[in-house]
Amino acid sequence: MLVYVWSRRNPYVRMNFFGLLNFQAPFLPWVLMGFSLLLGNSIIVDLLGIAVGHIYFFLEDVFPNQPGGIRILKTPSILKAIFDTPDEDPNYNPLPEERPGGFAWGEGQRLGG
Repeated sequence: MLVYVWSRRNPYVRMNFFGLLNFQAPFLPWVLMGFSLLLGNSIIVDLLGIAVGHIYFFLEDVFPNQPGGIRILKTPSILKAIFDTPDEDPNYNPLPEERPGGFAWGEGQRLGG
């Protein structure tokens, strides 16, 4: 699923599979599925990941950009409350070590002079 979403969001990235096969990123999930098939593994998990990734990509990136489209998938408020960064305080005065340029040491005095 994650590979599918990444590959759809980066369609112009050129990929190389073991130096044998050159392709663009949207084909990566299919190449990996073909490699699983070649190794004799079940491709059900790969197909399920592609299907779920396609549904997520459509609902998150395609449908909201259509005329009359809305964003169906929304982050729950509890997760936003836990993980979102707080709004910046306009009265915040950073500590000297957080300021660009570091500490304001002053002019100082020349040695030997």
